[in-house]
Amino acid sequence: MKPQDVSEAKLAWMIWQALEKLNGLLWDRYEKDFLSFGFDKKDRDEESTTSDMEQIDGSFSEDSTSFET
Repeated sequence: MKPQDVSEAKLAWMIWQALEKLNGLLWDRYEKDFLSFGFDKKDRDEESTTSDMEQIDGSFSEDSTSFET
């Protein structure tokens, strides 16, 4: 079957099916590694979010004092 003979939706479905199969194969092979990456990334994201919130809170405090006259 040639891509030009397939509707765009059908081609998208075929690609999605192939990606799902690849996803399953990759998870079967690298599950432990993927899970360790996920936890590491989650920890980094939480630290980043906390840092961002502190920066926002600090800048908000500075901005709010500049409005006082």
